[in-house]
Formats: sequence, C-alpha cells, structure tokens
Amino acid sequence: MNRLPLRPANVSLAAWPGLRFEEAVAEAIDRPPHEPLLGTLECNHIQLCPQNRGVLTPELAQDLRHRFPRTRFRLHANVRVLAARRLADLADWNPGDPYWQALAARSQSLAALAYTAHAGRRDRCTLSGLFDNARHAAALFNCPVGIEGHYPTRDNPYLISDWNEYRVLFDSGVPYALDLSHLNIVSVRTRCREQTMVREMLACERCIEVHLSGNNGTRDEHRVLEQEPWWWSLLDAIHDHAVIFSEGNLRRYLRETRSRCDA
Repeated sequence: MNRLPLRPANVSLAAWPGLRFEEAVAEAIDRPPHEPLLGTLECNHIQLCPQNRGVLTPELAQDLRHRFPRTRFRLHANVRVLAARRLADLADWNPGDPYWQALAARSQSLAALAYTAHAGRRDRCTLSGLFDNARHAAALFNCPVGIEGHYPTRDNPYLISDWNEYRVLFDSGVPYALDLSHLNIVSVRTRCREQTMVREMLACERCIEVHLSGNNGTRDEHRVLEQEPWWWSLLDAIHDHAVIFSEGNLRRYLRETRSRCDA
C-alpha cells in the first residue's frame, strides 16, 4: 500500500501551466487538488511560477495577499514581473538589473519567506560565484534565497548537475531547494543513487524547499506522482521548517485520466 508523506505537500502553480496567476491560485484554493500518492494538497504556501501566464504586477501581488490572507506566497525561478519576459537564473545575478530589482520588490510585497531559483549555466558563472550570488540576492530580497540544482544534459551546460556538485552545494553553507525529480534524472544518468547524501540534505535546515514530481529519468516531465519513486522512503528526513511543494502537472494528469477512463 502507498504511504503518504509524514507532512502534506503544498501547491506549486506549476500544476496549472498556462493559467493566469490569479486563475491558478483560485483553482488551488477553491478546489484543493488530490494526487494519488500525496493526497490532498494544501495551500498554506503557494509557489508562483514562470509556467503561468500574465505579469505579476505590484497591483496583482497586493490583490493576491488581500484575497487570500491565509496563504503565504513565494516566487520561484524567473517569474514574469515585467512586460518583457526574462529567463534569468542565479548564475545571471546582477543587482543593478531592473528585472532582479522588480523580482525582489514583488517578493517583498508578498512578504515572501523565501525565494528559490535554478543555478543556471556554467559558462555564466563559477560555483563559488554562484554561492556569492545567492548570498547577495538574499540581501536584496530580504529573505533566504535558495539554489535549485539541475541534472546532466548533453554537453553538461548547467551548474549543480551531478552528485559531486550537489555535495559542493551542500557544503557551501547557502540555502537550497531540493528537487527530487531532478535527482531521479541524476541517478539514472550517473547510474548511482547517493541516498545517504540526499537524506542529509533533506534533514539540513538550509533545505528551504522540497519539490516533488515524477519522471522517467530522462527528462523533467513534471508528472503527478502515481507510483513511489526510489526517494520516497527518504521523505521522513525532511526537517520541520522546509516547505514541500508538488510540481506535478495536474492539467495533463486530469486530461490523461479522463482519456484512460474513456478508453
């Protein structure tokens, strides 16, 4: 029998790609989604993501706080906060860039408890520079800024994409978000599972977020979890203050479920 995690997972708006921010938030709160392994997702925390349509303006940020006072909102990755869409990772950090200034301002207007972003390309930054960027960003955002690692791809262009670099991240002293679906790809590509290190990283207070979704080990599919992955037994190590988010694509899952029922 499938075992539920010891603590409920919260909603990431990556669950509804293509919906506007306000539409996805209303969907999550009015009709709390239920997943096969995770059960009913909670909305104590909601992660605003780049997969959603529209621009997160100052007015919209204030409206979300006013309409949903029981929910704590936070930003993830390159959320669209300006009219022109930007793709920026922590390797691209520039405190004088209007995009980063707007992103930090929006995070503060939401009274966000944390911000997380992907590490980014290794041709833009060194590992030590990446960690410095996260520290400097935390000063601008006025909250912890966590680095989310990647996984191996052709030519290995991304920082934090193998077990050795995850260990360097762990030893760096900076906060991080641990995406367990990314680690599934790392394990398949490297044919190695560093379960002890993953457990240690989940238990560490610098792990500010844990992201859950499923994939086949070859690419980041953001699938709703239907079967227990190899890391499932490690979830009991997550420390009390880390926020767990499900990033499974609920729109696709519901569409595929209906298709299976109709077949």
